[in-house]
Amino acid sequence: MRWSSRRGLIAAAATICAALVLSAAASAASPTGLAAQRAELVQRLAAIEGPRADARHDLLATEQQLAVTQRRLLEARRHLAALDAKLLDLSRHIADNEHVLSSARRELAALLRSTYEVSGDDGFAGAILSAESFNEAMDRIRGAQHVTDQVQRLSRAVRTSEEALLSERNDLRDQFAHAEQLESQLGKDTNRMVVLVAQRTAALRDLDGPARVIAKQIADLDQQLAGPPSLLRGGCGNHFAYGQCTYYVASRRCIPWFGNAWEWWHNAAVMGYAEGHQPRVGAIAVWGRRGHGASGVGHVALVEEVGPTADVPVEHFKVSEMNHSGWNRVNYRIVENDAVLGFIYFSER
Repeated sequence: MRWSSRRGLIAAAATICAALVLSAAASAASPTGLAAQRAELVQRLAAIEGPRADARHDLLATEQQLAVTQRRLLEARRHLAALDAKLLDLSRHIADNEHVLSSARRELAALLRSTYEVSGDDGFAGAILSAESFNEAMDRIRGAQHVTDQVQRLSRAVRTSEEALLSERNDLRDQFAHAEQLESQLGKDTNRMVVLVAQRTAALRDLDGPARVIAKQIADLDQQLAGPPSLLRGGCGNHFAYGQCTYYVASRRCIPWFGNAWEWWHNAAVMGYAEGHQPRVGAIAVWGRRGHGASGVGHVALVEEVGPTADVPVEHFKVSEMNHSGWNRVNYRIVENDAVLGFIYFSER
């Protein structure tokens, strides 16, 4: 084969390969190819959503357990501080009573000495018999009885006070030891759960990041599948929070006003946009605050199809929307005509 013929075949093969590559790229960029990509991404996102929801649930449960344990730990520390204050107060009380008891013991010793000094070696009987008169003998008897009563009262007071103080101190020491043990265990539980919360936060982050990337890719594909939006009123930037329903609609339509979703109904009318209560393809459906499943800031979606059609029954319409089934997540659903506050039209002003 001549070199010129071989060169011609190589050029032809290169042309065919280039055509195949361009055909594959065109096929991927075609609506069918984009829909296939979207279906694959939806499957991948659905596969992540289960573990992601479980990770979020586990994290929330652990955070709640941590909060309960921290409250119990705070209560235990307060109880421990109160017991410590009681023990300190009791120690002061014991010291004061020791002083009183010491004085009582000295008084008791003085009374005993006085008794023996009065009675001498023969005791009380000798003291009475040695009296010079009847009155003196009676005085000695009364004095001896008084000393005996005082000795008994002081002995009982000393014994009762000591027993009460020792019992109270032992009880407080037992309570303090139990409180210290509980505080130590709760501290360990708190540290363990702090580590567990950090681990489960990391696990959720590992799942949440890819899920958000896939959701963003799905939103981009939805925008490509929708094609260039019709009836736009010139270019304008999207000034709404990313991942919200307002952001999605503003990425498909030029929205010159601001505000939460439920405020769009009023704001569009002020700027001269036509509104009504019948759905039209390309119109914006507006939900009021907490109306038919909407949140406290309302909801907006883009009308894609109006019934009756093969997929949409009469008095219903189909919308594409974001943040109804999850943050930054685009979905489609069928809605009743009277489920919304109204529609903002872009075909006329």
